[in-house]
Amino acid sequence: MVTEYHIPVLLNTAVSYLINPVIRNHVLVDGTLGGGSYSKLICESVPGGSRLIAIDKDENSITFAAEILKDYREKISIRQGNFADVGQIVTEEGFVSITGIVLDLGLSSYQLNEEAGFSFMKNTPLDMRADKNSELDARTILNEYKEKELTEIFEEYGEISKASRLSKAVVEARRRQAIETTEDFIKIIKREYGFKSALPVKFLSKLFQALRIAVNDELNDLKKVLTDAFDIMIEGGRIVVVSYHSLEDRIVKNFFREHSEKAVQAGKALKILTKKVVTPEYPEVRSNTRSRSAKLRAAEVVIA
Repeated sequence: MVTEYHIPVLLNTAVSYLINPVIRNHVLVDGTLGGGSYSKLICESVPGGSRLIAIDKDENSITFAAEILKDYREKISIRQGNFADVGQIVTEEGFVSITGIVLDLGLSSYQLNEEAGFSFMKNTPLDMRADKNSELDARTILNEYKEKELTEIFEEYGEISKASRLSKAVVEARRRQAIETTEDFIKIIKREYGFKSALPVKFLSKLFQALRIAVNDELNDLKKVLTDAFDIMIEGGRIVVVSYHSLEDRIVKNFFREHSEKAVQAGKALKILTKKVVTPEYPEVRSNTRSRSAKLRAAEVVIA
């Protein structure tokens, strides 16, 4: 029995940015439901008559959060799906526009601790699928992708320099035996880089991050959800994103900049609410070390 699915990061700050008090009847989207903490606080904070659509790929999240949020059924609709399909999901829920969206892009504690392949801290099958109905998993990538494709994944998504060295080692290793588990992959890394005992955590994190991004197409999904949410958002609506690595943060920062009042001469634009990126304060980092890399950005739709 799971008692805690995820420790939310920058919870109060994110929700305070999300809810524009000028708007009375909200239609909000929590694109990363997780354990339901963001959705719960949103439901407690919005006026009566408001609606929240909560989305998550992970069926474990849906099951866990549905119990946490059972007292808010009149305000919330929970959907298993991809936040990149926000436009379609909002339409299916009977709405034509939204007043805000929040995205917490980090892995949940449950995924790291319980689901296969996400963490290098324990030996599990190389899965990494947020949506278990998806066909592509990390095992397939490591065993079937060409050396050049592996290099591109490690360099682009993991920001690993000279990644062709590791890609070549992976291809050579799989000729002898299929790469099935996280331990199999770590052994290849150890052999190639000469690590005798403790492995550098940051290096491993980047490699596992690269595979996870490739499996779940995370960066393209982020670009799409930002575009589609902006398109269906009313004036005064807000976009709030909490990201955890530079690739995600760069996409959000660039999207806000490209749609800012300075960039858009006439029509719909974004007023950036976070002039400087918002990060967790020391007490939150001390109680939840996974929050240390979190960066929050927020913007509001205006008519330029």
